[in-house]
Amino acid sequence: MAFLATTAQADPATRRPVELFASLPLLSHVVLSADGQQVAGLMNEGDRTLVVTRAVDGGKLTGVLTNDNQQFRIRWVRWVGNERLLISVEFASRRDFVGTAETRLLSVKPDGTGLFPLIESPSVAGGLMGNRVTQQIQDRVIDWMPGDGQHVLLALSEPERVLPAVYKVNVATGARKMVKTPERDTYTWLSDARHRVRVGVRNTGEAREVRVCDPDGKNWRTAWKWEHLEDAVTPLGFGVDPQELYVAAYHDGRLAVQSVRLDDPALARTVRFSHPTQDVYGNLVRLPGTGEVIGVGSDDSEGEGDGPGARPELWNPAWRAQMRAVDAGLPGRENRLLQIGTDGQRYLLHSSGNGKPGVYYVGDRRTGDLFELGAMYPGLDPAELMGKHPATIKARDGLDLNAYLTLPAGRRQGDGGAPLPMVLLPHGGPHSRDDMDFDTWTEFLADRGYAVLQVNFRGSVGYGHAFATAGLKRWGLEMQDDLTDAVQWAAASGIADPARVCIVGASYGGYAALMGAVKTPDLYKCAVSFAGVSDLPDLIAHQSDYVLGREAMEVLVGSAWGDRERLRATSPARHADQIRVPVLLAHGTSDRVVPVDQSETMAKALRRAGKPHQFITFDKGDHFLSRYTHRLAFFKALETFLDQHLQPAGPAAQKS
Repeated sequence: MAFLATTAQADPATRRPVELFASLPLLSHVVLSADGQQVAGLMNEGDRTLVVTRAVDGGKLTGVLTNDNQQFRIRWVRWVGNERLLISVEFASRRDFVGTAETRLLSVKPDGTGLFPLIESPSVAGGLMGNRVTQQIQDRVIDWMPGDGQHVLLALSEPERVLPAVYKVNVATGARKMVKTPERDTYTWLSDARHRVRVGVRNTGEAREVRVCDPDGKNWRTAWKWEHLEDAVTPLGFGVDPQELYVAAYHDGRLAVQSVRLDDPALARTVRFSHPTQDVYGNLVRLPGTGEVIGVGSDDSEGEGDGPGARPELWNPAWRAQMRAVDAGLPGRENRLLQIGTDGQRYLLHSSGNGKPGVYYVGDRRTGDLFELGAMYPGLDPAELMGKHPATIKARDGLDLNAYLTLPAGRRQGDGGAPLPMVLLPHGGPHSRDDMDFDTWTEFLADRGYAVLQVNFRGSVGYGHAFATAGLKRWGLEMQDDLTDAVQWAAASGIADPARVCIVGASYGGYAALMGAVKTPDLYKCAVSFAGVSDLPDLIAHQSDYVLGREAMEVLVGSAWGDRERLRATSPARHADQIRVPVLLAHGTSDRVVPVDQSETMAKALRRAGKPHQFITFDKGDHFLSRYTHRLAFFKALETFLDQHLQPAGPAAQKS
């Protein structure tokens, strides 16, 4: 029942081919049709991404759309009922001399016929590329209108305007009708179970405000208002009752899922689910038909990740029992409920875990069967993957840091073996986090003979309000010290050879790699930055070209004027003369998250200072290494660079 069969493995005594780790997921972003009879998803073959469909019960794949990832990339696919798919695509463009990321929605039948851009762009060749007479962001679906099967609610800003209105759009014809006019400072809208727009979130730059209205659309009023990253209340969605709104809000210092009645003048909140040590947030999980909220989870079908995010927490007794049965059938894995068909019997499942790449299944409650749809990385055998070991590291000021350690084959923590060459791998964001789930970067590096250490430094999300806000305006300061303390812990624990440690990161992780080479030049043997930030004042200036960009940067990083001395002191490109180790820089030329200028500036600074470095650019490459050839080239360059400077020993270092 699989999309594709599993391939054979290389000899575990040698390095496995880099292509196995550099490959994009063979299968990802799988979605179930409303009736549970069909699935759609994305498949990657080299540089090509395909949207495919097939019947759950078998049959051949149908190719709906093929893309070479040159002009645009496919972000996600979703069903609207059973007869139409919406496909989100993204591409780099420019507006008024400012680089932009543009999105479009394509509507198509499951057999690949009837393809057209959902929002007409008559002045643009092909209907995809954007300019000033075309809406920049066209894929913000706020309501999939389950049970309708023909329409969605779409938040859309008209050309030359920033604030979005809400439209009811026919996915078969593209006809649309405005159902909510734009409102001052309101960038986010939310509808209730009857598809009435009832919540708007205002963002002024200094503060956010949640406004709500009655079911008849009248009596708009402010429910909550807060400054950035303070006591936020984030609307998640309505219950079946039109007066019941679910929100993510802080409870005992951690984000918890709570419900509130909008007809209660006090807006008293009831905790529906919380966790004693971690934040809980995500999308609501609903029963089909009734729309009853049965839990909360994270569905990354519309995001950048390869997998579907966090495991849902369910409070419905029947579905909790169902997932316990699934866990018994797929032990030792995180089994995530993604969707439920309208009959309430068929459901879509993603199963993955520590050292276990994801696999998609469709389950049937009537028979108890699980149908395997396919694996994300069929070339990687879980039996030959290393997995991660959790650790707690004490920072110099006493703060506990969650960390994950991956060791090469034949090694276990505390086995008394010789210290290993180690890669410190700080995550991007920085307001994100690492977790125990499988990822190709750590497994690739462990396969090459390195210990890999990931640290959720202060500012990482998931550990409560105080931990997340401890990273505000602390780039290069305590956030960097946490990484230094982690390396020293690994060396003191006998895990890392202190003379053979390299820091490798992407995005914010790339900044941390460069800043580590500046701030602690004797701690690392080398540094690698993919799409990293190197100059904070320039980053703030760049973000100021975008709506609310300057305001966000002032909260997260600092004020270009008021904090100018600190920003200069913590900008690696301005202190390249302090670096004493080789540096590898890599960047995509069409990156719309961190512009390639950041790496160009760093390369120029290193060249002027006479420091050894390499600089690789990927033509039309983005922030996510979305093209296989770019990812493969980067992994190969990374492998060669680390071999040269860390010199791993043992069987894992033998090249196949």
